[in-house]
Amino acid sequence: MHEYDEYSHYEIINRCNFGSKHLINARLFTQTCLQHQPDSTTRDVTPLCLNSTNDDSDQKTEESFKTFPTMLRLINGTLVGCMKYSDLYNELEDNEDSSSTNSHTYEGDIDHSMKKLQHKIPTLTQIARKVARLEKTQLDEKQYIAYEMIACTFLLGLVNDGSDKNTKLGSYLQQTLEIASSTDATNIIKKLKARGGRDQLLMFLTGPAGSGKSTSMKIAQQFCYEFCIAVGIMWSDKTFIFTAYTGSAASLFGGVTISKAAFLNQRKQLSVDDRNEWQDVRIVVIDEVSFMSDTIFKTLDTKLKEIKNRSQPFGGFSIIFAGDFRQLEPIGVNDTELLFSSLSSKHWENCINAVIILDNEHRFKEDPEYGQMLKRMWSGDLTKEDRMRINSRVLGSSGVELPPKFEGK
Repeated sequence: MHEYDEYSHYEIINRCNFGSKHLINARLFTQTCLQHQPDSTTRDVTPLCLNSTNDDSDQKTEESFKTFPTMLRLINGTLVGCMKYSDLYNELEDNEDSSSTNSHTYEGDIDHSMKKLQHKIPTLTQIARKVARLEKTQLDEKQYIAYEMIACTFLLGLVNDGSDKNTKLGSYLQQTLEIASSTDATNIIKKLKARGGRDQLLMFLTGPAGSGKSTSMKIAQQFCYEFCIAVGIMWSDKTFIFTAYTGSAASLFGGVTISKAAFLNQRKQLSVDDRNEWQDVRIVVIDEVSFMSDTIFKTLDTKLKEIKNRSQPFGGFSIIFAGDFRQLEPIGVNDTELLFSSLSSKHWENCINAVIILDNEHRFKEDPEYGQMLKRMWSGDLTKEDRMRINSRVLGSSGVELPPKFEGK
């Protein structure tokens, strides 16, 4: 080998038949979009790429879409569809998704490219129907209300950030010349709030086991994800973050414990890197909130204020607290530490601004009688027959005591 020979990745690549046509569109990290790189004179890499495509002929048209008014029109498009729950699942045909969007007419002069973009935008009803078709999971009315509240809160956050030049999204959108009228933004905000959206949602989502708490939150996440992907708004694995107070609950949906995510056990001052881990977060889900003590709850409030905004509860983050206070309580605490206790600091009830109690037995569709009995147990209304059934035992084939309903299965 010659002493000046140098072998590298570049040499290997140069030997291959590899050109620019083989490159694929992708995102580099969460803040850099490779679909349309800026030219050499402009180094402003933004976290947003509205309607990016591979067609160079559409690039100039797409640039006009990256505006706050366009985002308002797209958000308005997500609200198209039935307003009554009774109409939600009337039609589940495969072609339903396209029909509802195409039937809507936007105000103003909309060109063909804009119509193509609008066609891609998912609506609230479309996502609910899509899940019903593909996964055979239909939301009941209370689940759908929770779903709409979470999704509309997410969209409202985009509107608020888009109108604020001090945010990452707002600073980018306001670089363009097109300015939305205050009336347009006000009308969209009214529509989102009419469907339950909040500037900061602090929801307690509760109900007995199998009532569908997780399903409501996951479908809301699905909508938020599909909307961001459709319009090119940055989405990361922390935009809609799932956490739980216990590790076992967090592992069920691939999340992390809230203690780890929010540095609840960290005594030293939060670093810049710690705060940056929350810069993309828009919705926080905390499952099994019944295990949290009053002290831990206040610690969470303090930590999130340090991360984002000290003047707002929980730093201004929208949080869905899911759980059931009629299940297990925190270990080794007295009444002053229970969130629901009249002897606690009452920080819990002073912060929560929405409560939804789910009451269906989705997990017990094949054995509704058993589900009804568990529901009566949850509400403290067990009948004498229920108690006899729970207390009775028979031996199964393996010799283990089982309730009568499992005999022979």
